[in-house]
Amino acid sequence: MLFEVDTPTPGAGGRVTLWADGAQIGAGTLPHTVPVAFSSDAGMDIRRDNGLVVDRAYEDKAPYAFTGTVRRVVFDLKPVGLDDEVALHQHASLNAVAHGAGA
Repeated sequence: MLFEVDTPTPGAGGRVTLWADGAQIGAGTLPHTVPVAFSSDAGMDIRRDNGLVVDRAYEDKAPYAFTGTVRRVVFDLKPVGLDDEVALHQHASLNAVAHGAGA
């Protein structure tokens, strides 16, 4: 899966492209994402999902082990420019202050 964010801000949307065996098999857009709600390792499980279930009715089926063969996993982490990284940290800092003021 390739996710190309629209803007480097928490919760920003973007374009999603799904690939299998080197061929594009799907594409679409996400209007927004969920900012700061997952751990840094969420989504990095290979052959099983170690996270929480979406619905407790499926809890007995976790961790959803994949029974096929994983032949290759590629992580392509494109670099973020310094200006984008600074803007992201400023946005997070301002939201933290605002959240504290509203508590």
